[in-house]
Amino acid sequence: MRFSTVFPILASGTSILAAAIAPSQSNTCFDMNKGTCLGHNANATAALVAITNACAKVSACTPGQTGHRRTTVTGIVKGFPYTATLYVGDQCGGVATWSQDACVGLFKDFVDTRCEAQYPAGDDLFELGYQRATCDQSFVSFNFGG
Repeated sequence: MRFSTVFPILASGTSILAAAIAPSQSNTCFDMNKGTCLGHNANATAALVAITNACAKVSACTPGQTGHRRTTVTGIVKGFPYTATLYVGDQCGGVATWSQDACVGLFKDFVDTRCEAQYPAGDDLFELGYQRATCDQSFVSFNFGG
């Protein structure tokens, strides 16, 4: 095989590999370089229940809507010493179509995934940390207390 044939194949293979490795972040409301990671973690299953409980308290959000009267909400699991705290701002934390799954995704992306890069712990543990969105002051936190 000639070099002129191999080079385009290698170049396209490298591009595909780079795209597969690069993290995807379509939500620009939160900044992956901001926020606080606490260097602690908790059982991921219980953490996701607490987070889901918080997200269930915000049933809807339409980006740009004002006067929504949303307040800070929390989610806990009885006997679990951690709390999920959530505030959803006027831009819905950068979520175009609000759903409970999208809300849980904010915690996964901007607390667990971001903090996991700093303090690797594994898939069975959820990182403790918090972050405020720059676009609308939305806030996600998974932290001590419960």
